[in-house]
Amino acid sequence: MRDLNVRLQKLERAIRPQQHRKVRQFAIEGSKGLPLEAAEAFLRECGHVIKDEDHNIIRIIIGAENGRPVDLPLKDITARCGR
Repeated sequence: MRDLNVRLQKLERAIRPQQHRKVRQFAIEGSKGLPLEAAEAFLRECGHVIKDEDHNIIRIIIGAENGRPVDLPLKDITARCGR
């Protein structure tokens, strides 16, 4: 039973949001299926500080034409659409 409690505590710590975490929101234009790592790298290149300890929300805006997704060139639109 002790082992179960230890495991549950580890899971709770992993899913419970930490009090000191900042929530940061970013927005970029890009391609459908852009990997998270690529989006983070692009934002860093644009001068944003992205920390793993923060809760980072990255919105990737894609285009649409005739109801189908269209890839857009990478563009940082955080100042216009982020918070």
